[in-house]
Amino acid sequence: MSSHLFSPDVLDALKAISAGATARELESETLDFKQDAATSGETLRILVDAAICFANLRGGTIVLGVADDVPGPDAIVGTDLAVDEIRRRIYDLTQPRLTVSAIEHEHHGRRLVLVNVTEGMEMVSDTKGRSSRRAGTQCLPLSISQAATFNDDRRRFDWSAESSDLDLAAVDPAALDDVRSRLRKFEDERRRLADAPTRDLLEDLGLIRDGRLTRAAEVLLCSRPGVVPVVYVHRLTAGGEVRAQYREEAPGLIAYRAVLERIQDTPPPTPIILRDGQQLELHDFPLVAVREALSNALLHRDYRQPESIHVDHSPHVLSFVSPGPLVVGVTPTNILHAPSKPRNALLAKVARQLGLAEELSRGVDRMYREMLKLGKRPPEITDEAPFSVRVDLTGGAPNQTVARFVATLPREVQDDVDTMLVLFALMDRQHVTARDLAPILQRGHAATETVLERLTDPAIDMIVPAGRGRPARWQLSPRAVVELRPALSYRTVAADEIERKIVAFVRKNGRIDNKTLQIFFDLDVNGAAYRLRTLVQAGVLEKLGQQRRGPGIEYGPGPRFPRT
Repeated sequence: MSSHLFSPDVLDALKAISAGATARELESETLDFKQDAATSGETLRILVDAAICFANLRGGTIVLGVADDVPGPDAIVGTDLAVDEIRRRIYDLTQPRLTVSAIEHEHHGRRLVLVNVTEGMEMVSDTKGRSSRRAGTQCLPLSISQAATFNDDRRRFDWSAESSDLDLAAVDPAALDDVRSRLRKFEDERRRLADAPTRDLLEDLGLIRDGRLTRAAEVLLCSRPGVVPVVYVHRLTAGGEVRAQYREEAPGLIAYRAVLERIQDTPPPTPIILRDGQQLELHDFPLVAVREALSNALLHRDYRQPESIHVDHSPHVLSFVSPGPLVVGVTPTNILHAPSKPRNALLAKVARQLGLAEELSRGVDRMYREMLKLGKRPPEITDEAPFSVRVDLTGGAPNQTVARFVATLPREVQDDVDTMLVLFALMDRQHVTARDLAPILQRGHAATETVLERLTDPAIDMIVPAGRGRPARWQLSPRAVVELRPALSYRTVAADEIERKIVAFVRKNGRIDNKTLQIFFDLDVNGAAYRLRTLVQAGVLEKLGQQRRGPGIEYGPGPRFPRT
């Protein structure tokens, strides 16, 4: 059978099982392994349940004929179940009717059946109304109300475009002023709209329908008794007592601005000077990432749930929890590249017109990129379906070493989230393969290889191939290793040995300079300068004489030089 009839990830997984992995280790949101049960009827019931589970997220493949927990070729047990019977029973036992493809595939001399399930146009259930949804490698049962929420998302029902029970008089003047102020910042036709009469302004933005405010207008511009859009708390430590809070019955735009100001009212940014003299200001929490996390919570939450957005702020963790799950088809493992599916389409459109936020997926790109550029962990996004989505940003002082290195990369590379994710991975381990990086980049194997090959461009000088073996491995370039050394979580044996030999040389000769270091230890001028700078900063060496700059500077024992 031709491999183009199914995802290459399936073939890769089968090869990995043959090489010694277990099927359970390789299951994902889009791949599941099953084996025959005691009877064919029971096996078909298992396949129906798995197909419903996949159809209610973004589809996937069920491989029938593989044991879950058996490593190696013995896991390939095969099946005799007919493909036509599988397709017919899944079709007969689902509502609405689910059409799948079932394909025979021989592996290690055994007949397997690959059942390919596409994402359903509506939420799918069995004939008794029971429904489930894939979450990681599990199938979670859904209540009737939960299934209804997901179904609205799948049908692209836009709650925010519906008419509210409010008229123009309910618009908060401060929120309206905020809208006009935002529009005046643009140089296109939106600037003209800023001074239009209120009704014309709101109609042009799509915030009036049938003479009444839309729910999008209600969210952004109106306050209602008992409705608190955002609850913000500040703590001195992540688990400490609340020291300050904000919980006002305010329009969404006003709450957004108030919470953003409180988050920004933190210790001043850390200034660093780059080689070219440019100064950067580094915040503990990158402001772009903060704005995107807060605006996404406001714009893409499920407003049919009554809870407030919760923002929990401490110096080390900044958490955003918004009611409702991610929209159908978007998960934490595909959120970087999944097509944008705003739950509240009109609300998101108005926000883009006001410059408040972009599409959900691109906003997540920016959160990732801005965190990684400071040497911080990427945002941790948890879909606690069906109740909420949580975004955690890691705080603390930015890593100046990483920020300085990133600033040396071409601008288009700095702004590329794939580049930052590759850099983050290679700061944690010396070598990576495309298979290692594919789940991190949330891309397929071939696309990940393309990213890696692009980053070997000498103009970027960030990664290089590590030998000629297969599968191909990549590592940081020598220049990147030198500049990032203090930020790497590993240290090479060679690097430690060089420093020990430098100490031994100085102990014997009393001094050393850059040229000597290059000759004795086979380093280039930048590598030698890095070694000397690192040892001076550690107090192991110190400069001798009055000369501050130039090739003739010599270094001798510093205050922390090992005496024995």
